[in-house]
Amino acid sequence: MYSVVINNSLIDGRCITELLDKKVCGSYKDVFELIRDRDIPEDISERNAVKIREAKDHIADLIEAYHKYESIIRKNNIKVISDDSDNYPDIWKGLSGMPKVIYLRGREDALKKIDECGAVSVVGSREPGRYSEYATREFVTKLAAKGLVTVSGMALGIDRAAHMAAMDAGGVTVAVMPGGCEQIYPSQNRDVYERIIKGGSAVISEMPPDSGVKKQYFPSRNRLISALSDCCLIMEAGEYSGTLHTASFAAVQGRDVYVLPNNIYADNCIGGLKLIKDGAYILLSDKDVIDSVAEKLLVRKVDAVLSRGTGHEGIDTALIRKELDRDPASVSDKDVGFIIRDELSIKNMSADEICSRLKMPFYRVSQILSELELDGLVQMERGKYSLTMSL
Repeated sequence: MYSVVINNSLIDGRCITELLDKKVCGSYKDVFELIRDRDIPEDISERNAVKIREAKDHIADLIEAYHKYESIIRKNNIKVISDDSDNYPDIWKGLSGMPKVIYLRGREDALKKIDECGAVSVVGSREPGRYSEYATREFVTKLAAKGLVTVSGMALGIDRAAHMAAMDAGGVTVAVMPGGCEQIYPSQNRDVYERIIKGGSAVISEMPPDSGVKKQYFPSRNRLISALSDCCLIMEAGEYSGTLHTASFAAVQGRDVYVLPNNIYADNCIGGLKLIKDGAYILLSDKDVIDSVAEKLLVRKVDAVLSRGTGHEGIDTALIRKELDRDPASVSDKDVGFIIRDELSIKNMSADEICSRLKMPFYRVSQILSELELDGLVQMERGKYSLTMSL
């Protein structure tokens, strides 16, 4: 119903944010019930009141759209994954603008493989040279053999080569579509599409069923490709290639960008070479990519372990740090221990360095470190403490 409202009415993210902020709705999933069953709250802005009123006037159309979506979902065995689902990608946590609902065909747990094993996005020209296509197959084969998930957009050329190489190597691949996930695009890739959904991988989209492929959907699709990966491999890109959008999104999202070095005289390669000039890594070895993914995967797993280890998920580290700055004596040893582990998840530090970071006296920090050491949560080697949790 959320997808119906967002895609078939004037109600947008700003409207839903106001409804949530003013506690008119407990969740974005309650917006349809508000439209159908409740009066427009008096304290809602006129802008958003107009949008809600319009949706109320067309409630029959929204219900009809819902039944249309539902029919397509059942016919095509589409899974609907919301942001509170177990299979919603953890890798999206902390990123703004990620979809609240995605649609999937194939193996639903393919997305969890990204969180468990790490992923690379592989993108490039639709008409690549033989060298770039060969390199794509070589790199993806090696990375898939190490268990990394390959993410791409099922376009012709590099995308197709990446998906096929991943599956040939027995790996998992995720294709992000620029339309409904039941739409095969381009039609020449029907064989890739069907192999993905039947072979343990997945096709996904943020667009609801029956959404056609439109030009304006491609940049949005590209941001999800990069967001689903730990690092982004640019195999070939012209000066004005859409592939550069994916690289730009990847950089903003904190993903490492690797570019295959290529022919300086080929127009199809100029965009990638400019990325190298602007600071992207040169793609020389699969080991570099594996190390990059492993580092980011470690940070995610440490964050998850720390969250579980606190005994209360969703702890507000910013609030604890603020209280530490204001009055360290008022913060419990347990919360200080959490902040210490949070610091050690970034890098190993000596007790003096931790004291300096937290602006706390040595006697208290050393006592808490001793307790963490006894609990098996940290260890000291060569004068520096590090996390010891099994990942």
